[in-house]
Amino acid sequence: MSDRKGGRAAEGQDVRQAGDGDPGCHQHREHRCGHPMGEGAHGGQRRELSHFGVKVAIIEPGFFKTFVTSPAMLSRSYQETWDKAGPEVKEAYGERFLAHTLKALGSRNKLGTHDLSLVTNCMEHALTACHPRTRYSAGWDAKLIYLPMSYMPTFLVDAMFNWSKPRPAKAM
Repeated sequence: MSDRKGGRAAEGQDVRQAGDGDPGCHQHREHRCGHPMGEGAHGGQRRELSHFGVKVAIIEPGFFKTFVTSPAMLSRSYQETWDKAGPEVKEAYGERFLAHTLKALGSRNKLGTHDLSLVTNCMEHALTACHPRTRYSAGWDAKLIYLPMSYMPTFLVDAMFNWSKPRPAKAM
């Protein structure tokens, strides 16, 4: 938020979208984690900018089926990353890890929705409402899974995600 002269904007609204609704965060997509990024970066900006009359609305979407999140696109990306990895990385993780991850991507396509209007409706409300909300959750999975998980202790959320994920071959 800048007034293009090096100063801060004094008024207005700022809408931020936090991630793709994947608090599990795949290895090469750390910047797309839903809640940690939204809470850390945007929460601080929201509090800081409130002193200048700027309202920041944070949109935390669930999982949406798009070209970027398609199993074919993600599988290709994982395979390319695996092919570029050094032999020590491949040995540490093992072929089973890659196979299990690629298989899990196929089942992930059953989740989510194609209806991106859920997100754009949140954006529209945040920008046009007289009293916009501080946080928006777009999608049922965001409301019923990811939002409650954000209130759970970190060790419990980690256990839930790690329970279904494969362990690297050389894990302790």
